[in-house]
Amino acid sequence: MAQKRKRSKKWISWVILVVLLIAAGVVVYLVWDNYFNDKKEDRKEGQGTEQVEEKEVAETTEAVEKEKDEAEKAVEEKKVNQYEGDDPNTAEELSGVVTYAGVNNGVLMVRVNIDQYLDSGKCELSLVKGGGVAYNATAEIAGGASTASCAGFDVPAFGLQGGYEIVINLESGGRKGTIRGEVNI
Repeated sequence: MAQKRKRSKKWISWVILVVLLIAAGVVVYLVWDNYFNDKKEDRKEGQGTEQVEEKEVAETTEAVEKEKDEAEKAVEEKKVNQYEGDDPNTAEELSGVVTYAGVNNGVLMVRVNIDQYLDSGKCELSLVKGGGVAYNATAEIAGGASTASCAGFDVPAFGLQGGYEIVINLESGGRKGTIRGEVNI
């Protein structure tokens, strides 16, 4: 019986290791050489480290200013109208809406939002039933960031029953308007 000779394949792993080491050495050499060649070229051109830093700072400043200008242009281009239609602040008549009208703990609470920005004026509430005025009250206009509101009406609900039409007359700076709503007590 003849024995088969086993071949050692360790030499393949050694060859691969040597090839990898040579490749790593070439890469390190190229990176190292490129890095120092850039420094030599800068020195040949007469630029010291201070001049290079000043150049980098100037380039950075220019880039920041350019980005700032582009951002400002983008903001100007993206000017979006928040609401459709005309600007309510330029309207001759005041307008708004009754945002809440309900009874809470025996008190009729009426809350109003005015579409225009106002910092002063008055609101006159009238509760109308069957063509006659059942209750009158007055409140001041309270200004907000972009709209205004009446300071609020808290009407004792004692003796009030059924449905009422809410009529609120607004007056501020020579402009007038009316807001209408309904409430059922």
